[in-house]
Amino acid sequence: MIGGCMTGVIVQTRSGALQGEDRGGVHRFLGIPYARADRFAAPQPVEAWTGVRDAGNFANQAPQCMFGAKAKRKQVSGPGFGEDCLALNVWVPAGGAAGPKPVFVWIHGGAFVCGSGNAFDGAALAQEGDICVVTINYRLGALGWVNFAEALGIPEIPSNLGLRDQIAALEWVRDNIAAFGGDPANVTICGESAGSTSVSLLMLCQRAWPLFHAAILMSGAMTLIHGRETSHAIARRYAEILGLDQASLGRLQTMDAFELVAAQAQIDKEMAGTIPAAPWYDGDLLPTSLDAAFRAEVAPVPLMAGATREEIRLFELIPGDIVPTSWEALERILHTQLPQDRVRAILGAYPRTTKGRRALATDITFAMPTRNFAHRQAHSQPCWCYRFDYAHPIAGAAHGLDMTLFWPGSGLLMALARGGPNSGRRAALGRRMRAQAAHFARHHRASDDWPAYRPEERAVRLYNLADAIVTDPDAERFAAWDGQDVAPRIVAG
Repeated sequence: MIGGCMTGVIVQTRSGALQGEDRGGVHRFLGIPYARADRFAAPQPVEAWTGVRDAGNFANQAPQCMFGAKAKRKQVSGPGFGEDCLALNVWVPAGGAAGPKPVFVWIHGGAFVCGSGNAFDGAALAQEGDICVVTINYRLGALGWVNFAEALGIPEIPSNLGLRDQIAALEWVRDNIAAFGGDPANVTICGESAGSTSVSLLMLCQRAWPLFHAAILMSGAMTLIHGRETSHAIARRYAEILGLDQASLGRLQTMDAFELVAAQAQIDKEMAGTIPAAPWYDGDLLPTSLDAAFRAEVAPVPLMAGATREEIRLFELIPGDIVPTSWEALERILHTQLPQDRVRAILGAYPRTTKGRRALATDITFAMPTRNFAHRQAHSQPCWCYRFDYAHPIAGAAHGLDMTLFWPGSGLLMALARGGPNSGRRAALGRRMRAQAAHFARHHRASDDWPAYRPEERAVRLYNLADAIVTDPDAERFAAWDGQDVAPRIVAG
């Protein structure tokens, strides 16, 4: 016995033995190291250990700083935070159907600067869906997503370290998940917001293709990252703040991590309309530009994809100018990235009202890139599309509201975030969403009552207290965009 009613469970991985816990029929293993990495270095395999390693506690979250906030040392090197953060968590039912279980790998969001896989309890999804659930941490912000190599002429620093971490986590799953009862030949990757964008990037990264077999996008695809020029401009601003040059590799590797995170917080305040650290099109793991990404091959896997109906409303409430929300900013983005006849067609599809502005901002940032990605994929692979319509009484169907139902949490703050207790029809909606995700992870298709999205038919599931299947919702807006996407940023690049 480990404590209370929790029974120890031991699993042998390639690196050594792990002792997890049996909690109510779900085996839980926390804080498993999937890789190790020196600062600004590529992830490397974990060193093997002897004996049995305790897997009863979460590992560190990556050092991080929220938007619109000052850097806080406690979120860099305080309890529960640290650079030794490359760890994952596993939940798997103790019973269920015989044979290896489908694997669902969750990539958390947080605009690439905050968040953690530790925040997501995979027990309900694992038990209800009879699948193996994995949540991962990866490097964030200035420590994972700044293009110091090209901007400062330091080629020793690999590009897109956070994406390399995600790939290393998937490699760990390939090599070890069978020991937990998971099927390494049936892995579905899924994420929301920055996590959804990460899934779309993994679908662009051919190195990652052998590591997963289906994908789910939840609010975000391809456009929510930096172009090469923006990545250079942001990295140069870090260099100015920190006094860096081409000879600064050693200093970057040894300076107090708080200095880097504090510089990130300063850049966040200075550079409106973009984020202070994000993936970029590097010409290595990813194509060289967004235009090249539209032309690139994408992983040939089944896809489920969707967004919330009023994504932008979250960003009207939280501090920081993360994404554009005003008519002026939205129009500037369109005029600088699209032909004028396309701009006129798009603007003509949105009434000059608060509702119209919110719809346009939602489509620019999350909804249209996600649906367009799925629409392109549907020409060659099975796809299912949804829109999350359940509305919070104050914030509407805002960005991230779906997470409060998909990943059920307890307590007053979670109840306030989701618009009420996790009970009744609200709880049933969360169960339906988890059931669809688990069914897709198992069979690579949605349930029989959800028709596939096809370019000529465009069936979309509307998630709400009572679900519905509709054909081509927001058809006028979708036709006006005509498959075009823009990068929702004001800084050029």
